[in-house]
Amino acid sequence: MKSYVLIIMKPDALETELVEPIIKRFIEHDFRIEMIGYKSVSDDLILTHYAHVVEKLGESFKKMAITAFAGKAMMPIILSQDGENAIGNARELTGATDPARAEPGTIRGDLGTDSFDNADREARCCNNLIHCSDSNEALLTELKLWFAPETYQLFASLIQVLN
Repeated sequence: MKSYVLIIMKPDALETELVEPIIKRFIEHDFRIEMIGYKSVSDDLILTHYAHVVEKLGESFKKMAITAFAGKAMMPIILSQDGENAIGNARELTGATDPARAEPGTIRGDLGTDSFDNADREARCCNNLIHCSDSNEALLTELKLWFAPETYQLFASLIQVLN
């Protein structure tokens, strides 16, 4: 049996040319690439993706998210791994959301250069390189946002069969 996870390379990963080293880390941990996308992010896409954070943090986060992501490129990547815990394993490999608090050996711990403290002082989103789905429900929602309908249908059916 295999399980799936969605990661999204954020603009700072693309701009600092860290996509290849990040993908290499996943491959070294027995993940396989199933599909790679590339999106120029619209206001609607990023606000839908971060709707739960906008709801929690309010209008200031909404403005910061638009500034940080809208009009920039992001790369959604569907990964698979043998076993039932691709999401948990990917999140462990990715590290804490705040790169300054991420453990050494994680992607954000080794490659991240920003912190929530710096981002808060500068009233911007933290540059933390990568997004990683946190549940199968989030994975399905995010696949629908970031990929074409036929890709979503293919992977949604695989994920639902596995659940």
